[in-house]
Amino acid sequence: MALKDLQEWLYGCTHCGTCKDVLNIFSPACPAGEKYQLESYFPSGKMLIARGVANGVLNLDDDDTRERIYACTGCLSCEQQCGVYHHQHIFETVQALRSEAVTQGNLNPAYMVMVESLKKDDNVFGKAKAERGDWAKDLKIKDAAKEKTDVVYHAGCMLSFDPELWEIPRSAIKLLEAAGIDAGIMGAEESCCGGRAYEIGYDGEFTKYAEHFIETFNSLGAGKVITSCSDGYSTFKKLYPKMNIEMKFDTLHTAEYLDVLIKDKKLKFTKKVPLKVTYHDPCHLGRHLGESGIYDSPRNVLKSIPGIELVEMERNRENAWCCGAGAGVSQANPDFALWTANERLKEAQSTGATALVTSCPWCVRNFRDAVKKYGENIEIYDIAEIACKAL
Repeated sequence: MALKDLQEWLYGCTHCGTCKDVLNIFSPACPAGEKYQLESYFPSGKMLIARGVANGVLNLDDDDTRERIYACTGCLSCEQQCGVYHHQHIFETVQALRSEAVTQGNLNPAYMVMVESLKKDDNVFGKAKAERGDWAKDLKIKDAAKEKTDVVYHAGCMLSFDPELWEIPRSAIKLLEAAGIDAGIMGAEESCCGGRAYEIGYDGEFTKYAEHFIETFNSLGAGKVITSCSDGYSTFKKLYPKMNIEMKFDTLHTAEYLDVLIKDKKLKFTKKVPLKVTYHDPCHLGRHLGESGIYDSPRNVLKSIPGIELVEMERNRENAWCCGAGAGVSQANPDFALWTANERLKEAQSTGATALVTSCPWCVRNFRDAVKKYGENIEIYDIAEIACKAL
């Protein structure tokens, strides 16, 4: 949505400061504001910036102004805490500012690289499109682009092109096979969902990928699309419906589907996994989905694994602190992304857990990078990896 269409929401903010902390426990809620400790980095400050830009008082060709609007992980914690009527439109306003910057030609160099890669190879990492299915090379799994399957597993960009994370999609496939699911992958024919392009302000690129994705998967005839990427899942559930194109398939996150398979007694765990773990709720699997946020399913899966002891962090579920990787921050501002991740790792360690489990590859990547940088003593797993250990 364009900034000019958001005038009503720009004046909703009362600058009460509620967005700065988690209600009732008064722990920090906004990564950017907490990191930089300036009002202009907090959500309330960004609303003032949007007002200034809309009224011609501020310009997006100013580096300091753009720095503020890009220092946002899109975690939506502010929208969770805010009690004013505009609260569901805070990140929509930030995204509109980013979109306006792109329209004006005031581009972020890091995002220009991402978008050029999207245009060339259908991913945001500058990797060759032909390599997209390499994670599954030695797996005996159907090619959904060539033969019909009941379920199509969508790996997404991060899991397709980061070899250190390949165990996540491989574990997901093994779990589907153990449950007797007729599944396939698109391999090199898979493409980006477009969600990251939307969040960094490239609306045109998002629209192109959304239309292509929906039309492609409609043509496959599969009843379900399963993904381990919470960003992709949020894009399917929250953004694609706005395209006004019928989606002839259902979408489920891996954690959600595993919970169903366990309850239907199609998936059984027999091995003990003796770990004390805490669970990190990905923003795109939680707050981004509003009342449909997936909080119980991953916890149900963990509780069904023999030997797992689950302990909770103070900020959990809809109040979870962000991992720091969202909305393009890990690409454009890695120091801020890793600082945010380390704040979460310290909270995880305070529970006495020896491992942090999550359901998002962007979270896993950022947490593992933060462990390397800051030396925190905690293991990081995706829920599919942990579940696979129990087979």
